[in-house]
Amino acid sequence: MSEKKQPEAAQDLTEAFGEPYRRVMQTAVDTQQRNVQLAQGWVEGITGVLESQAEANRALTRAMESYVGVVEEAIRSQERTNRALTESLDAYRDVIERTTSLQEKSTSLVESFFGDVTGELRESMQNSQAVAQGMMEGSQKQMEAFQKLLAEAMDSYMNLLNAPFALYQKNLEALGRQGE
Repeated sequence: MSEKKQPEAAQDLTEAFGEPYRRVMQTAVDTQQRNVQLAQGWVEGITGVLESQAEANRALTRAMESYVGVVEEAIRSQERTNRALTESLDAYRDVIERTTSLQEKSTSLVESFFGDVTGELRESMQNSQAVAQGMMEGSQKQMEAFQKLLAEAMDSYMNLLNAPFALYQKNLEALGRQGE
């Protein structure tokens, strides 16, 4: 009867130590995943704002180009102001092109940066999951070693409990031999 209780007691002890450890590790992995999702949402929001800003700048550029066309028509009709308006239009074009180019580069840079951040966060999460998995595998080995140690302790305890009975049997056998 004690042999049946021994594995159950060892299993209960193993489960008592193993389950909280697994829950802690799962909570850590879940937290890391929520952090990555939060960062991804933030990156998507910023990227959307920057894309809207780039589109607004493109619309402004189109409006400015339309305005430039109207001004060019006025230049043809006004020869006296022709040189001044031409210089002004060239400056507008340069500013518009540079602004548009700068905005597009800025948008690309921000998208690239946040893309890299998201990739790093994903890689960090995967590494954390791998570490957690390794720790869980290590805890399994620890539980197996603890079970083995517990079984050996139970055997030693049983031997200790059986020692008086074994001594009594030996004494009876010795008395039996003396009586012969």
